Amino acid sequence: MRPVSRGWQAVAELKAAEVLHAMGTSGSGELHDQMVLFFRALALEVGDSVESGKTPPGLPMEIDDVIWYSVAVPREGVFFSYSVYPGERQIRICDLIWLTLDPDLL
Repeated sequence: MRPVSRGWQAVAELKAAEVLHAMGTSGSGELHDQMVLFFRALALEVGDSVESGKTPPGLPMEIDDVIWYSVAVPREGVFFSYSVYPGERQIRICDLIWLTLDPDLL
């Protein structure tokens, strides 16, 4: 049985998970690991924002009654959107875009 987490967590939707996997298997393992840590830290920051009544980080946009926040990761060529689910204490990452100049991936 898994212990119940009391903190916020980041969940990658299928397409975002595929992009993260591609980072890890294409020789950009360090970027993959940095992004995982970034998402975990973001989940904690979003949790603090929600619990204190502040707006979470990112540019908000409403699509189909869901507010998505867009974020660019400086100097990494990574852009993503996430949504907030306070009842589950999680953020869901989707629309993960990774720009690379690796000719093997083009």
